[in-house]
Amino acid sequence: MATQQTHLLPSFKKTLLSTMIGLASIGAYAADNEPEITEETEVISISGMRASSLSSINTKRSEANLVDAVSLKDIGALPDNSIAETLERITGVTADRFKGGASEISIRGLGPFLGMSTINGRAISSGSGNRSVAFSQFPSELVNGVKVYKSQSAELLEGGVSGTVELGTIRPIDYGKERLQAEAKASYADYQAKQKGDDGFGHRLSFSYVNSFEIAGDQQFGFAVGYAGGKSPRPEDTFVGSSTLRPCNSDYAVDGGSNCSFKDSNEAANGGAPENGDYYFISNMQSYRQMESVEDLDAVIGAIQWQPNSDVDVNVDAQWSKRFYYEDRHDLSFDDGRRKIHDWTVDKNNVLQSYSGETRIGNTNEYRERDEKYKGFGVNVNWQVTDDLSLIADAAYSGTERYQDRTYVRFRSKRKYFDWEKGTNGDFPNITVLDGFGGAPLESFSEDIKSLSFYNDDSEARKYRLDVEDEIKSFKLDANYFLDGAIFKTIRSGIAYSTRDHQNYQEARVSAKPADKAQALVDTEEQCSISWPQKDYGDDSKAPFTEWAAINTRCGYNIVIGDQELMPDAKSPSDGDVDLTEDITAFYLMSDFETDLGDYYLTGNVGARYVKTDITSTGVSQAYTSEVNDEGFYILTPVDGFERQRYDNDFSNLLPSLNMTLEVHEDVALRFAAYKAVSRPDMWFYGAGRDVNIDASDEGYESVEDALDDVTSKGNPNLELLESDNAEFGVNWYFGDESMLSVALYKKWFEARIGASTVMDTVTVDGQDYDAEIKNTPTIFSDESDIKGFEVSLVHQFVELPAPFDGLGFSGSYNYADSDYETPEAGSSIPEEVQAQVKPGNLPGLSEHVANAQLYWEGESVAARIAYKYRSEYLKPFGSNLGQTNRFVEGQKSLDLSLSYKINDNFTAKAQVMNLTEEPALQYRVAPGAYNQIEHSGRKYYVSLRYRM
Repeated sequence: MATQQTHLLPSFKKTLLSTMIGLASIGAYAADNEPEITEETEVISISGMRASSLSSINTKRSEANLVDAVSLKDIGALPDNSIAETLERITGVTADRFKGGASEISIRGLGPFLGMSTINGRAISSGSGNRSVAFSQFPSELVNGVKVYKSQSAELLEGGVSGTVELGTIRPIDYGKERLQAEAKASYADYQAKQKGDDGFGHRLSFSYVNSFEIAGDQQFGFAVGYAGGKSPRPEDTFVGSSTLRPCNSDYAVDGGSNCSFKDSNEAANGGAPENGDYYFISNMQSYRQMESVEDLDAVIGAIQWQPNSDVDVNVDAQWSKRFYYEDRHDLSFDDGRRKIHDWTVDKNNVLQSYSGETRIGNTNEYRERDEKYKGFGVNVNWQVTDDLSLIADAAYSGTERYQDRTYVRFRSKRKYFDWEKGTNGDFPNITVLDGFGGAPLESFSEDIKSLSFYNDDSEARKYRLDVEDEIKSFKLDANYFLDGAIFKTIRSGIAYSTRDHQNYQEARVSAKPADKAQALVDTEEQCSISWPQKDYGDDSKAPFTEWAAINTRCGYNIVIGDQELMPDAKSPSDGDVDLTEDITAFYLMSDFETDLGDYYLTGNVGARYVKTDITSTGVSQAYTSEVNDEGFYILTPVDGFERQRYDNDFSNLLPSLNMTLEVHEDVALRFAAYKAVSRPDMWFYGAGRDVNIDASDEGYESVEDALDDVTSKGNPNLELLESDNAEFGVNWYFGDESMLSVALYKKWFEARIGASTVMDTVTVDGQDYDAEIKNTPTIFSDESDIKGFEVSLVHQFVELPAPFDGLGFSGSYNYADSDYETPEAGSSIPEEVQAQVKPGNLPGLSEHVANAQLYWEGESVAARIAYKYRSEYLKPFGSNLGQTNRFVEGQKSLDLSLSYKINDNFTAKAQVMNLTEEPALQYRVAPGAYNQIEHSGRKYYVSLRYRM
């Protein structure tokens, strides 16, 4: 069993000074985080979780900023399946769980839109309309280090109120040795194994090679290349409700009426205004979904490092990935959510517990394909001009293209009466179909729905297409001058420029009904029917239906459309398109300092960053002509084609920052930071389109101005940035060679509520511009809010235990965040009177409690880790539509297990189990318990064999 390396770290003062000077070399994680080795040091190799913990402690100790890190001595040394999972082990960092895996990252419980993610110090493009990064495109096997900056300093790219996530790729010469590694990993998803004809297995292969050597003269050259890819099944059993939720207080058995309503006159209101009586929230549609989904990923990362002499260091890095993802959905849908509702009961939050109603039952099938490509590359040149002056130039490109196709076909039955009862503990609702109004359960229903002929009332086919293109080009020039003054040791300054071109084309949709619906149904059943594609559907969720008619979606689609042409063109002009150019120019000046305050040692940095942003947004709007009809009313008619309108906006921000560390004891440091930070609104909020909602059934308007009474916005090019003032204080106690206790308090003051407002703009009618009120315009309100919180983290290696227990280690963290921020309910289907009664959401993405803990043991050949993660409830943003009801994710927890066995010096076998407790993912709208999405995805198992030379 390897013993621990003796503690001969350099003095804290020298470590900090050398680290600050070395910050010019962005991303050289492996080199920066190795402890210094002296002639007296007993060199004992440690690896895996223990090495990662030691490296993280050293990084936290040496950085001037408040930083947490996972820096890897060896590529692929940790058991995580994605960078998102690696990040979740950092204090206060958590992920949004999607299909059983980690996806978008939040820092200190704050949503992704308040954070910033970079790779080698550069912004990363996105395949959606927001700025969140799909971390799965950077496999953990190919990333050499991760840092999370909790505090800001002037040299960091702006954009992180909550913090900045920095991914680093390897620099081969700095890595300093040859390394060949290959790993084959097999996965097993028990829900995927339920799919007929599928054994539940997926695979992942990875390969990396690093080497460096001397070439002519004293020149050094190194290169690294890595590949990771494979098939990852992501199946789930799902219950989903439509996005529209509305209140009703009528009872069909008492008040009558086809669709439920919200009126003073309804007896259910108990007299008076309806919001003062009993009412219920009800969705327009709900579905039981059987689904298969698989992601195929191929990713490559490469790096070249060249040092022609001791003064010049040239680094080139490149990343490429391709992700193909498909979903094959088969839904049993209850489409008429509001029809003839009666005998309803609710809880104290007006959430339905049971009711009866009438509905058409749909057999809805959808096949989705998403193809996303990412490529990025950069060149970084570090020139040591003199002993005191260095210049660093960096140029980079990042680009993402996403294409998504959806093929949809639906058949619906005639209306049926039903009883509905809410499930408990993540169970699906129970629906019983009745033999008429108030009748007995229809015994044949479970068998009837297995035949497509049951759905004989109508049918429809649809085709959707979505295209997104996002490109970032950037250049930076930094200068570092070594002063070695009495207090100020370095001066650093730099200028950065980037331009982002974002094209987000509104999803195009075309639809058609069959010429002969009866024949289309017969042909589809004969030619497209497939056997039920899954066994044991709904076992964990207690679904009331385990099987219904299933078809090959694309086959049924082709039959329904027949000879009709259905080819949506996503790039055709639409008022929902986002055509955005964002130019950012920044300049910073900062200085690193160190001095003695009596017996204490003070270090830090102080500086400011000036940022100028230029926004150009081109929107599509419809122009109109008007005419007066015989009754004297105005009729508006759209003009062929669309009118493009360009909006320009520019603004600037000054971001001062101060970071200080006071060493009050050899092993105790006080940390303080004060800074101003900004976050950028998502790109889709900058759209410039306008939609004139003309009621085609209206016989006309009294004036053109009257016709323009309902114009809605598709964005706001005049949005500026979300600013916050921040203060943090922390204490780090390094109570052992590989142990640390860290406590931090923080507070953020900001004006950051994005909501909808009405602004004035113009609409063209008869070639003349008319003033119009533009509704639902994204706006940053000046409501003052704050976030206050604290975080605690503990890392400890039990070095005093006798063998073999001396390999035992623990790390854990907890973050608490509280905010007076409010996101009021603004669903367009909910009256203002009810909105006022609904408890508002907090800051989007804010979880009050975030915790993780892991206990690991590493012996000479065997290692084991059990990891627990928890995130309390949070508000999940719903894209750019500010008229949607608030959507909340219930608290999420997961328990994972990892085991490894070192066969010999070259081969290591690993095994993992994810989501041991099989936790479902639950979402609700408006009120707790009003579930609009329940997902069961089961456990996932992984076994792998790694070769390392």
